[in-house]
Amino acid sequence: MVLNLKQIDALKDFCALILCGHQEKAFRRCKECLENAVNEYGGIPNMLYVLSGNDVDPDDPFGNMASEDKQTVKPQSYLISSDAGAPDLEDFFWFVENLKAARGLEFTLDEEKFSDDDCIVEWLAELAAQLEDLYIVDFDGASEDYHFTIMNKGDCEKAMDLFSKMTAHIDGYNFKTFIITDDFQG
Repeated sequence: MVLNLKQIDALKDFCALILCGHQEKAFRRCKECLENAVNEYGGIPNMLYVLSGNDVDPDDPFGNMASEDKQTVKPQSYLISSDAGAPDLEDFFWFVENLKAARGLEFTLDEEKFSDDDCIVEWLAELAAQLEDLYIVDFDGASEDYHFTIMNKGDCEKAMDLFSKMTAHIDGYNFKTFIITDDFQG
């Protein structure tokens, strides 16, 4: 699919906002994902995986995930992509620490309020409850995976608007984006 100038601008701004500045290689790879989409999802899932550092290896005929040295973005640092049942609590804390470092965020987690018996749904709700003046924004990737980051309110609103502009042209699937709150149910 050929992207028009408005879509390219929205993609460029979205990538820069998620990655805390323009990264040309990542932008070009995301653009390639959208332009070479092979299904009704318009390449959005692949683009989100690129931004989370979970891109596929273009040299692998089976489409397996590329090794860390072949990723265009440092894995799980600016945008977290996680399957609903995949991470354990230790990994979730690692994800959050990566986000804090990459995005220059300052907040403290009360780790005692998180339970190993829960899953990412409950952990995201608890994280949202502990954040002050910061928000968790999730981008629909047309799967049960979560694609989220932490931002201030203005950046969340801007990211949500840009994501909406990028996905508006896709027929067959209605992408959503939302802020995760302390009453999040998944």
